[in-house]
Amino acid sequence: IMASIPYPRKYKLKIQVFNEQPDFGPGVATILSLVKETNSLRQACAAIHMSYSKGWKIIGRAEQDLGFSLLEGTIGGSQGGGSHLTPEAEEMLERYNAFMAEAQSSVDALFHKYFS
Repeated sequence: IMASIPYPRKYKLKIQVFNEQPDFGPGVATILSLVKETNSLRQACAAIHMSYSKGWKIIGRAEQDLGFSLLEGTIGGSQGGGSHLTPEAEEMLERYNAFMAEAQSSVDALFHKYFS
């Protein structure tokens, strides 16, 4: 009877890293990656159909929990304004992405073990 059970074919893994509140996860990592690519929080938020104010709130909560700034900005002028990642944010994003890749690989193997 057990062999006739149709096993799931997919799973979803969401990992957040934090000190007190789960504020650094895939959403923050995506925003930071897009800011790194575009040099703009506004453009990063637009790319994922998120309001700029919501993006700032998400980044602010993560910064508060982590205890360091994730973004530095420059104000307009003739060259226009922009945002870029702090060195701490660069390191955090690199570590998070590496951790996620390794975790995903391990969980893929476990999923295959139990559901293939």
